[in-house]
Amino acid sequence: MSSAMRTAPSLLVCLLLGVPLMAGSASVRAESPDAVNHVDLIPTERAAWSPKNLGIGVTSMFGGWNYWYAEREIDVETVPSNANLKLYYIRSNFQKRFEQSHSPALVKIPPRVDMTYKDAVRFSAIADGYLAQDVSYDAQKVPDKVVIQLQVLPNSLVYLGHTEFGGRTSLTLRTTEQPDVRMSKNTSLRGFQIALTKTALKVEAKSQKGAGHITDIDALQLGEDAIIRVQTDAPDVEVRSRQSYDAVQQQHVYVFDIVPPGAAAPTDAQIRARIDSLAYAPDERCDDRYGAVLREKVGDSDLSDAFRPSGELTDVYRREAMLKLGRLHEGQVKTDTGETLHTGSSLELALAMQSAARVRGYLALLGALARSEPEPSDALRTLVAPTRTSAEFAPIYDAAEATRKDCHH
Repeated sequence: MSSAMRTAPSLLVCLLLGVPLMAGSASVRAESPDAVNHVDLIPTERAAWSPKNLGIGVTSMFGGWNYWYAEREIDVETVPSNANLKLYYIRSNFQKRFEQSHSPALVKIPPRVDMTYKDAVRFSAIADGYLAQDVSYDAQKVPDKVVIQLQVLPNSLVYLGHTEFGGRTSLTLRTTEQPDVRMSKNTSLRGFQIALTKTALKVEAKSQKGAGHITDIDALQLGEDAIIRVQTDAPDVEVRSRQSYDAVQQQHVYVFDIVPPGAAAPTDAQIRARIDSLAYAPDERCDDRYGAVLREKVGDSDLSDAFRPSGELTDVYRREAMLKLGRLHEGQVKTDTGETLHTGSSLELALAMQSAARVRGYLALLGALARSEPEPSDALRTLVAPTRTSAEFAPIYDAAEATRKDCHH
């Protein structure tokens, strides 16, 4: 009797001491970081009773208890990991439970005794830069571990940039494959949005300061789509798009021209008159020094790419500048290797444009044309290095201008 009485208080003390210890232990587990996400996908409504339950009862008496009555936890993983998951429990084609999580996840589903033969589970996985993937299973036959392998997107946005010249701002996109391009514009907001479906964002500068009619550019990956958000200087600008294929680089090119409402492209005659009106007088020594700075800092390869015909309006400005240079030298231009080309010949004019970076005085004339624009640095970038950003080209422009001013003073 006395032994029993001593035992009772001891048990009570142990219980009292054990309660906070267990509570503290549970708290630690809840607060500790856990890479696996636990998801309850058990429907709130149990499956209706059917004659199969009688057979289940008999089977469970002969060793099948766990198979029918144990709750199941499915280990769901994705490659790559940490993909977003959408998890569905479906019964007779009706959704009975839906949860969202991310991988890896441990998904609890009901015991088989609470399932019907029409129960199914579906796991959807999506990660930025990958194709969405769905897998479905008969709920009774879903494996204990499911690994969803995601495939990379079939297309890539490899270039995003903008140029500004003659009151026209152009946004250029280059992709490896031809995507479905959707543009949306809200007149109440200053800007527009471009969506490229099933396209991975592979550009380095995802946020760019604008020029001309563009104030800011932001690119982001949203699941399977590359999204480009463009802010403009006014809500009523017009956006005109066109597309082409660059066979040399094997890329699809999309250009969005942003212009004031009702603006028309200048004619060849208007461009020629503008170039003829430039305050430019040839100076062989200073022009050579100016051109040498641009060739050194931009590079012959980038200059050649810039002068390669692209169908842009700047092609006309560059050609008219070469013709102007020819008129200043009795209808001919010379390269720095001593070759003479006659601009009155269409064939020799084409050869001069192919060697434009090496035609003496040509880069200096383009510099004079750029200085006639409201934003000279961006204008010259558009003419000689359109793939560079404004920030990248600014020091190049400053160096060339410093050389020009130093030579003329």
